[in-house]
Amino acid sequence: MKAIVFSTLILALCSTSAFAADKVKVPATAKLLSKSEIVALYDGKLYSWAHPNTDNGNGTTTFVSTSSTISETYNVGGNKGNWEGKITWKDNQYCFQTRGKGGKKFDPKQCNLIYLDGKTAYEVNPKTKKVMSVNNPL
Repeated sequence: MKAIVFSTLILALCSTSAFAADKVKVPATAKLLSKSEIVALYDGKLYSWAHPNTDNGNGTTTFVSTSSTISETYNVGGNKGNWEGKITWKDNQYCFQTRGKGGKKFDPKQCNLIYLDGKTAYEVNPKTKKVMSVNNPL
C-alpha cells in the first residue's frame, strides 16, 4: 500500500512539473488594444522582445505601418540573426509572418492580441490565452 501511495505521489509531482504554469501572465491592469492603438504604440519604434513562456528567445523589432513590415534581430537558443516580415490584421489581432533576412519563404502566419500595461506590451495567443511575447520600448 505504501508503495502505491509513494508511486502516486511521484507521478503527481512529475506531472505538476511537466505542466508548470507559465512564467509570465498578463497583469489584471493591462488593457486590450484595438488595431489603431497597436499601430500608434508600435509604428516606427524599436522594441525589445522576449519569449519567457515558449523558447526563451529575445531580440529587437521595428514595426512600420506604412509598408506593413517588421524587421527584427533574434537570439533563440544561441542561434542569432535577422528576420524580416510582413504584417496583416484579423480584426484587432496583430498578425505577422517572418523569414530569415533575404529568405524566400515566410513562416506560417501568427496572430496575437496585444495588451498594454504601462509601457510593457504583451502579445497573447487568442486561442490559448498564453503570453507569447513581452515587448518593451527601447
